[in-house]
Amino acid sequence: MPYFDFHCHPGLKPTFSDQKNAISPWLFIDAKLAIFKDIKISINPLFNEVLNSQSCLGQLYKGHVKLFGIALHSPEANMAKGLLEKKIVNKGAIALLDKKRLQLINSGNHYFELLNEDLQRITESKAPADLNRAALKIIKNSNDFNEDDPDTIFAFLIVEGLHCFFDDQTATNVKEVFTKNFESFTDANTIFAINICHIQQNSFCNHAYGIQFINPGYFFPTRCGISTWGFEVIKRMLEKKILTDIKHMSLFSRWQLYNLLRDPADSNKYTAPILCTHAGLTGQRMENRLKYILRVPADVGLVYEVVYMKPKSPYIDEVYFNCSSINLYDEDVEAILLSGGLIGLSFDQRILGFADENVLRDVTVPHDVEYISELEANFFFNGVNPSNMKPWTDDTKIWTSEDFENLDPAFDSILHPLFFLNQVIHVLTIAKNNANIGIQKAMKQVCLGTDYDGLINAIDNCKHVDLLDAFKTLTIAKMPKLLNDAKLGDEGINVNEFAENIFYNNGKNFLLNRLREIGK
Repeated sequence: MPYFDFHCHPGLKPTFSDQKNAISPWLFIDAKLAIFKDIKISINPLFNEVLNSQSCLGQLYKGHVKLFGIALHSPEANMAKGLLEKKIVNKGAIALLDKKRLQLINSGNHYFELLNEDLQRITESKAPADLNRAALKIIKNSNDFNEDDPDTIFAFLIVEGLHCFFDDQTATNVKEVFTKNFESFTDANTIFAINICHIQQNSFCNHAYGIQFINPGYFFPTRCGISTWGFEVIKRMLEKKILTDIKHMSLFSRWQLYNLLRDPADSNKYTAPILCTHAGLTGQRMENRLKYILRVPADVGLVYEVVYMKPKSPYIDEVYFNCSSINLYDEDVEAILLSGGLIGLSFDQRILGFADENVLRDVTVPHDVEYISELEANFFFNGVNPSNMKPWTDDTKIWTSEDFENLDPAFDSILHPLFFLNQVIHVLTIAKNNANIGIQKAMKQVCLGTDYDGLINAIDNCKHVDLLDAFKTLTIAKMPKLLNDAKLGDEGINVNEFAENIFYNNGKNFLLNRLREIGK
């Protein structure tokens, strides 16, 4: 069967390499550690799982991913800065990560150049001979897609972060150049959606903290909501029929966006579909967002550090949520569903509620950490002084140290599909409890949004895209009991049909219908 992926990065990892030796996006990247000039070895399982290819074009072709969103992205300066501070990288020991290339990225003055290189790398690369007649086609309009073409995989374009349109950010005419780049690129290409921000502070809106393995101070969200310039660009996107992907926006920024898009005549309607292409869910309503804090939020300068325990799923034993605000609250899900938008579910372990092994295996109480801007603190903490907040004390409702200590890592591959299905079930439960949505509507508005090759540690059962067949079979087998346990067994859900929709039809139909709606 064919598959749909709302968000993946087949061209991103070659960005970090010396471009004279960069690997084709069609080919599998096997990251190696250079111990001598001509001797390279594997690094370690986790590092290799993050750096090795998860969705190169060859894998997408072999895995029957017929239609997918290519997230074009210029790595931010502080990502390169943090990588260069790693001794193993600075010494040039990892073949994939070129020191001079990272230094160029670290300048922050080549984002638009990197964006164009990412697109060029994807569009100009040819499939290797062993893939016979395989080809990639970038969709510009709905008629470009032909699912009966056995040799072609089809993609649509997303730009992950408005920073990608900057050149030299120290120039006096920086806004003029940004606007010129934005207009020229979006005129020349059919851009389906754009993320307003990514993981580093930017000029357009405050972001949600979302990185684990580099100095957190480089990625503190220190501003407040959407800026005047940000609103200008979002309105221009609306004029150009480009959708907003809310992933990475801070909670306050998201709330401002919903207010902008909400129909003034009907609070349950929106003037444009809202997307989250690679989402995870907190499992909480907004009013409970600080319910499961591990300790009193600490003011660490410009931001508050908030540490969450992992609340248990009400649907599945031994499954938990990640409460960080980069994930969606129930009200976020409602806004997307009411707007007629689409939720792509990430395959990132941490986002789904488990955790990267290098984070979780070394802690006493499983938890997630984020940082909240002092300028958004009044909104985020509901007007309460963070120093007066009380940590959660009932260990029957959270993932405890004892639970985790007794968890055999070999059991992870059994748990990870349940963490994914927990997200699906929670979307349906939110919809069931909202009279303006309902389960049947929500079942058409959820799909895969793996974030493969976005430097994630993917779920163990589906580390790369050509394992989707087995993963889908597994989810179908587990779904009937889980739906019954979640009190959704009487909702008339055909499990096989629902799985087909999640893994392919929902995304395909949404994309093609949207293109037709905007005259493409």
